[in-house]
Amino acid sequence: MLGAILLSACALGQLLDEPAARGKDGLAVSRAALEAVVLERFGYAETGREFLELFLKARLLDSLASQRGIVVGDAEVTRRWQELEKRSQASGQPLADEIERRNLTPEQFRDFLRLALVQEKLTRAALGIARGVEVSGDKQEVWLQQEISTRGLELLPPSSGSGGILARCGEVTVERTEFARFLYERLERTDLEESAWHLLLLSALEKSMPDLSPDARQRAVDEEVARRRRKHEAEFPTVTFEQRLGATGRTLESLRRDPSVAIAALSRLWVDRTAGPEGVRRAYEEERELFEARYGEAVRAALLFRVAGRFVNDLCPRTFEQAEEELRKLAARVSNHTEFVAQVERLSEEPGTKKQQGDLGWVMRGEARVPKELREALFHLLETGGTIPEQGRLIGPVRLDSGCALLWASARRPSPSWEEMSERVHEELRRRFMERVMPRASVELLTPDE
Repeated sequence: MLGAILLSACALGQLLDEPAARGKDGLAVSRAALEAVVLERFGYAETGREFLELFLKARLLDSLASQRGIVVGDAEVTRRWQELEKRSQASGQPLADEIERRNLTPEQFRDFLRLALVQEKLTRAALGIARGVEVSGDKQEVWLQQEISTRGLELLPPSSGSGGILARCGEVTVERTEFARFLYERLERTDLEESAWHLLLLSALEKSMPDLSPDARQRAVDEEVARRRRKHEAEFPTVTFEQRLGATGRTLESLRRDPSVAIAALSRLWVDRTAGPEGVRRAYEEERELFEARYGEAVRAALLFRVAGRFVNDLCPRTFEQAEEELRKLAARVSNHTEFVAQVERLSEEPGTKKQQGDLGWVMRGEARVPKELREALFHLLETGGTIPEQGRLIGPVRLDSGCALLWASARRPSPSWEEMSERVHEELRRRFMERVMPRASVELLTPDE
């Protein structure tokens, strides 16, 4: 039944042009603009379709109740709320906590209860179930799905306008603007914050380039879309760019309207204007060590980890010395990558890498996800004239804060060409520029009365 998902449809009022978020230097974005972006980004994706189904079911239930004279009064809703509170108290899980976890206001939850009672009464009447006999959730859901199937469900393609119909189910229609508000109120806060940040960042970028003509802006966006198409074609030659967009609920037109595309285009244009090839090269030379650590020479490595510490206790099964001796004996029995992987699956106590058969991927000198001790062990081999043979080689044991490790180094990748490195430097200059004009941390979502 609809009630099992703990979400409800609200009556949607006219869209207000109120500030929804603000950022650095007093820049703000309206609720209307943010809802429009949210609808395009999420409305046709998996999350949005789930919310649309809930919204449409709620609208259909209200329509059927009106047609068939079904009424649910406030007293009935209050009784159902009290019943749920008693059950939740008995189970030790407060109902208020569940309502908050589901990102609902008390008013929205009350409407959810009303709709659950409406669905129960409609199902009882349609199936001829006598009063007092329980109507199972399965029966309610089957009945509602049959009603939807009889009317037919039509999801209309994305539109460039803010208005218009998004979906139809018989006599019931869903307007784009009303669903945008419903979606806005139920999305994860992090999704709303990112969308608000992108709108504010785009405004800040445009403010930083007051001389940019509309034609130049459009060319920059076109070039960014073309760049993304080329990247896609190189990575997925058997799938078209449009097909990949469609799989995520997007179209080429909605992609062009997304602020993230304009952000990428304008930040690239800004670096080209202010730095150019010479400035990019100069930035690299000034911070060569940083860029090489992040994007330069790399070693392909795998990890076998054993928990250890200074003392043996309930949480620590062995000392560092015991772990190191154990790993040294193990190393003497491992002569190739296949044998190393087998030992990882048998002995490694680091769950994340164990799932990947120990694989750490390509490790650079400044790879933040890999402990410093492991990186130093890998690159000490190269710095002291060591090599990585075709079959690979073992390194270690290496002592870490919480244990000891063996590493299998299987290949070395040299620092990339300047063509590739210059793009990395360009990307870093763009990131720094965006962080300067509109830091993510400066963005604040506003409540209606702020």
